[in-house]
Amino acid sequence: MEIQRCWRDVSDVLDAGLDRLILFGPPGTGKTYAALHLATHRGVERLTCTDDITSAEVTGSYTPTGDGGWRWSDGPALRAWRAGARLVVDEVDRASGDVLSLLLAMTDSNGSARWHHPITGECVTPSPGFSVVMTTNLDDVSLLPPALADRFPVAIRIDRPHHDAVARLSPDLRESALNGVIGDSSRHVSLRRFYAFDQLRASLGQTQAARLVFGERGPDVIDALMIGRLSP
Repeated sequence: MEIQRCWRDVSDVLDAGLDRLILFGPPGTGKTYAALHLATHRGVERLTCTDDITSAEVTGSYTPTGDGGWRWSDGPALRAWRAGARLVVDEVDRASGDVLSLLLAMTDSNGSARWHHPITGECVTPSPGFSVVMTTNLDDVSLLPPALADRFPVAIRIDRPHHDAVARLSPDLRESALNGVIGDSSRHVSLRRFYAFDQLRASLGQTQAARLVFGERGPDVIDALMIGRLSP
């Protein structure tokens, strides 16, 4: 199966040692998987942004101990800094204003970034090798805050799932999954749905599996299978 250009670009950029990268595009194409597994020689820490995420979930907080005391626990950003590891920031467009401001500091260039412990005053800086890969389901990377996007010189649109992920599907689903569509539909279909359909149809049959996974588009899946439009 041919390697898509977007994935060749990701591999080339990471292998070259670039330490700031954005992966953007439709969901279910393996952006997070790539960020967590490709060229992660020094380890990886993951931060998933939500509307409710707090600064404590980025840099850390005090947590209770068994003896009634309190102990500081580093968050994923500080752990990645100290280890010189990769920080993966998922769905960065969902970060709240306070967390976004903190991410501006935590993703600054390694020579400029500083974080001061709010209680002890400890000054922490990124260890050599620290890198950041951000992911977002936005289809237009220019919608990210300019100050944040400026810290990431390369942004790659991921519009196809990785060939290794597609190869895990049954042969009759691979072409459609690679293109992210069912039949003639222009609406993107997540690779996760193809996995679920492939698993369920083995025990429930194609019709029920298609209805459960694809909803109103289920008949399109069955029609495509019957006429061989999903055949590789």
